Amino acid sequence: MNWCCCMIIIPLLLFQSGYSPPLTATAAATTTTTGIPRACTPPHHHTYHFCNTSLSIDERIHDLIDRLTLDEKPFLLVARESPKGNISRLGIPEYDWGGNCMHGVQSMCYSSDHCPTSFPNPNTLGSTFNTTLWHRMGQVIGLELRALWLQNVGEYHPSSGLPHIGLDCWSPNVQIQRDPRWGRNMESPSEDPLVCGEYGTQHTLGLQQNPSSKNLQAVATLKHFAVNSLEGPWFANGTYGGSITRHSVNALVSLFDLHSSYLKPFEMTVKNGEAAGIMCSYNRINGVPSCANEILLKQILRENWNFDGYVSSDSGAIDDIQLRHAYTNNWNSTIRVALQAGCDIESASWGQKGAWRTGGKYIDYIPHAVRSGVLDEALVNEALYHALRIRFRLGLFDNDAIDNDDPLWNIPISVIESPSHVELAMEATAQGFVLLKNEANLLPLDTYYEITTSEKDSRSSSLTKQTTSSSSKNFTIAMIGPHIYSRHIMLGNYLGEMCYNDTTNACVTNFVEGMELHTSQEANVQIIHTMGCSVHGNSTEDFEKALHMAQTADVVVYIGGLDLSIEGEERDRADIRLPLIQRQLLRELIPSKKLLVVLLHGGIVGLDDDNDDDFSLVNNISTLITVGYPGKYASTALASALWGTTSRAWGRLAVTWYPTNVVHDQLNMMNFDMTQPPGRTYRYFDGKSIFPFGYGLNPLTHFEILNAQVINYQNNVESTTTKLSCKLTIQIQNMGTRKGDDVILVYFSPSNITVPSPSARLRKQLFGFRRLSDVEPNQVRTISIPFRPFELYNTLGQPIVVPGLYQIIISNGNNDIMRTVQIHKENKSVWIEPTKASVGSNTLQNETLSSVF
Repeated sequence: MNWCCCMIIIPLLLFQSGYSPPLTATAAATTTTTGIPRACTPPHHHTYHFCNTSLSIDERIHDLIDRLTLDEKPFLLVARESPKGNISRLGIPEYDWGGNCMHGVQSMCYSSDHCPTSFPNPNTLGSTFNTTLWHRMGQVIGLELRALWLQNVGEYHPSSGLPHIGLDCWSPNVQIQRDPRWGRNMESPSEDPLVCGEYGTQHTLGLQQNPSSKNLQAVATLKHFAVNSLEGPWFANGTYGGSITRHSVNALVSLFDLHSSYLKPFEMTVKNGEAAGIMCSYNRINGVPSCANEILLKQILRENWNFDGYVSSDSGAIDDIQLRHAYTNNWNSTIRVALQAGCDIESASWGQKGAWRTGGKYIDYIPHAVRSGVLDEALVNEALYHALRIRFRLGLFDNDAIDNDDPLWNIPISVIESPSHVELAMEATAQGFVLLKNEANLLPLDTYYEITTSEKDSRSSSLTKQTTSSSSKNFTIAMIGPHIYSRHIMLGNYLGEMCYNDTTNACVTNFVEGMELHTSQEANVQIIHTMGCSVHGNSTEDFEKALHMAQTADVVVYIGGLDLSIEGEERDRADIRLPLIQRQLLRELIPSKKLLVVLLHGGIVGLDDDNDDDFSLVNNISTLITVGYPGKYASTALASALWGTTSRAWGRLAVTWYPTNVVHDQLNMMNFDMTQPPGRTYRYFDGKSIFPFGYGLNPLTHFEILNAQVINYQNNVESTTTKLSCKLTIQIQNMGTRKGDDVILVYFSPSNITVPSPSARLRKQLFGFRRLSDVEPNQVRTISIPFRPFELYNTLGQPIVVPGLYQIIISNGNNDIMRTVQIHKENKSVWIEPTKASVGSNTLQNETLSSVF
């Protein structure tokens, strides 16, 4: 890949020819800002030591803390305090801690041409398996956040009165997708800890770092720490409809599961991504609320992982300690246990009139608790140190930086929703689509179009060659489904303003418009459309019209699935099946034999159980695509992917599609044990999946793994170096006639070794992945994936190396090969020795695994 340098942001990885970076600092020099509240402005900049940039940050922070009165201190420890969270006598402005940057900046637009660039939701992004893309997205979001902040743009809570967005992002969400019913699966990239950890790491590095400045560009706040994967409402026995919610649930979890599954993504992002923020969750873990949990926030996070950032509560989580968990019985004790545990910032409960409120338990009770002897003021100062250090690292107390060409103070408005940023978002969208079935060879549509029109008329045309059709026969596409006209549902949640001063999202292209625009140059392509049904409900009024269109069309594109009335924050699902009205319509459409189904959703959608043993939607739909919640540019990206006009489309499943009856009957939502039969996620599930983790097709071409070789190095297990002990070299060839992308996933699986329980239940574990971009026909690519001796976990949650034989599985989503390695351990040394089958050619020594649904 080529690298391009930019004065504002770190070097950009080019994704395709024609990609252009944002403007440089030279162009940014003319940037003007209005009304940004800054500390250390005249006359304060010559008065206080905390404004003196020649001193260390530590000296400056302690000087500031020493100048604060006890009554002033809590105002710097509560989020959503704008405009009162300020200390005017010291020239310290308020600061908004509450921005979100889940898949774009959650702010208002600056102007009609400059709204924050919106990317797909994380469950779509996870399916790309593209670490470079995740990093680049973080760069874009961080840069746009700074630019919007400089222009005094507010959070996208129009009724709340928030004056401006801050530089602190309450994202990314790196929790694993534990259960398909969880309402917030759309916010997480995967069920796999490694994928979530890599996603968090790259998102965070891109968002926070800017080599052109010594300061943080923005702040990532990882959420929700930890074991937070239930919204409610549930009964204690795991049935739906009870009173247990995210605010009251007690997650009972073993040390094994805690460290091997739930904490692993956070650990990776803190250690490798240098995340500067953590958000503690609402729930209890083994009886202790997360935001009052010293083991979690101090021992694990700060002592074991060397975290040096700040910790915020989730909004209202401090209230939950007392009101819902009954862990304390008075507010003085509540704020004491929170601060003692290490919760630095209280995100106060949401106000009655919107997102902004003034007040919080820290403000209301810290001074009294200190004066009454319940709370040590040193704990308050410790929290202040962590919170203020973030603001100092952002450069918000460095007034001289305004005049010294620091690019973070001179970002042009033009970077916001720039053409290159939109192009990246559109490419991310297409890469996140996953093709699960293409049995009728409907895709790519350009090929099917040629075949169909040739059969109708000997004259043919090709969309990909951009020629005008000479065929006299029409090619008709019927677009049906509850989402075809929507401008909202594909966007998912945690959104910035999509269209300037327009809550109807009129600037968002719906799926019908996207298909019409894509085929507008083809006179004989006709698009007909009707919804057929709503997302849920019982009206069949439009069935007849939809069925008539399907009968007359050459292809039926059905776009349906779920929406935020079915799943979302504070809303789990009891039933993972596609809503009944949609299942009924699809049963009527299937006889057309030319049905292409596109599903929008967070958690997986059950298509295999319709209370009819003789019929299953998943077996009868010939072409099936999952797109998650694909974002603002979904319609354009989907049309390009379906027609084959982009070579960059198609990803792989980042979650397991379980049978519906397994989820409903065997997976208890209240059970956080990952290994209890039948097991959760591909790592432990011992049943037969509908579609397995990592599965996905590419309709443009097919790839073959030619060879894989393990190269080993000896490694000292007590070494403090980060040198990797082995690498796996893999050769992949594009065997088709069109260029395209491929995804390589590599797993290890213990084989004939004594494994400590519950690690003995591990089926396989991902240890590396790579997306290959724009591989030309017949081209061979060679990639190397480094790795250390494989780690398992003991019952105490400690990683251990167990000697013995391991299988390495190399997969591209629909065909796999295997290699075998021997791990040796003697005294303090561990080394990996490839077996004979791991160093030779592919012809005799590899066992080929077939992919089954």
